[in-house]
Amino acid sequence: MSVRETIDPNSSLWAWLAFDLWFYRTRRGLSLAQTAQIVHVARGTVSNWEAGRLRPSEQCMAILDEAWDTGGHFRRLLYYARTGHDPDWFKQFIQYEKSADIIKVYHGKSIPLLAQTEEYAQALLQAAGRTHEVAMETKVRMGRQGVLEGKEPPYLWILLDQVVLESPIGGKSVMRDQLAHLLKMGESPRTMVRVVATEVGWHPGHDGPFQIFKIKSRELAYAGAQIGGRLIEAGDEVGTLALWFDQIGAIALSRDASRELIEQTMRSYE
Repeated sequence: MSVRETIDPNSSLWAWLAFDLWFYRTRRGLSLAQTAQIVHVARGTVSNWEAGRLRPSEQCMAILDEAWDTGGHFRRLLYYARTGHDPDWFKQFIQYEKSADIIKVYHGKSIPLLAQTEEYAQALLQAAGRTHEVAMETKVRMGRQGVLEGKEPPYLWILLDQVVLESPIGGKSVMRDQLAHLLKMGESPRTMVRVVATEVGWHPGHDGPFQIFKIKSRELAYAGAQIGGRLIEAGDEVGTLALWFDQIGAIALSRDASRELIEQTMRSYE
């Protein structure tokens, strides 16, 4: 069975879009190559759309709508897929994380995954009661940090609340090593770690953690929530979260002052 044949149009809007691209094409007796010529892309691109491995652009969907006289069907599907909730969002999130040029992360309760030590990650999972999946999940988390390796890793900008540094996840030894890891990461010219002091009080991050991905000229976002999260691929919400990140950054300590606070807190765990 091919990947395309495993697509269930009832599972999500993205799956529905992938299925309908195949359905409308085959009902017209067109090959992948013929459809690719219509939208001016490679044959493999159309194949990846239908398999759900690649998400099409609005321009390509507009061309198909006009060529196949669909009344705007594909543009509407694309719009609602981008703005709605996808129950299978995490797979796409990982792809964006791998291909991002810039990753901006705000976290108010814990060290974000890309900056966690193995022991800190284990302690978080154990504290959450996920004892049966600690080993596997920790391995997965450490594997995701591979995006920061290589000749040109993404720029990583992290904003943390001071309470994150002061929450003794896993005990003093784990926290001391975790804060030392943060300091080491901050030495990279491509990584920025800044702290929002407790005395600041309320700021836009109090509603929960979020991330901004910059992939070439495109910006996407992720908003964290209880039991899950939401990938935001288009619309005003991406711009709103980008603005909030800038607002939090405006009240955060400078890079050097943040480093001093991390060092000071680290000494409290001795």
